[in-house]
Amino acid sequence: MTDFTKKIAEILEISADELTMQTDFRKCIDNWDSMKGFAILVLLEDDYNLVLEIAEFLECKTIGDLYGRIAQ
Repeated sequence: MTDFTKKIAEILEISADELTMQTDFRKCIDNWDSMKGFAILVLLEDDYNLVLEIAEFLECKTIGDLYGRIAQ
């Protein structure tokens, strides 16, 4: 498990073992809300120096989509 998925799992309040790169973080997470989305945006900016516009973030559906953004 990568450090990235551990951090995302912490925000989503689930075990990192529950996440895969194919996990749709909005649909598959029972307690998804906009605050978790905001926390992910802050994580991307603070830890990975990646600033995503809201429209770009909304295009990301899976954990892999988010990870692909930081890997660019």
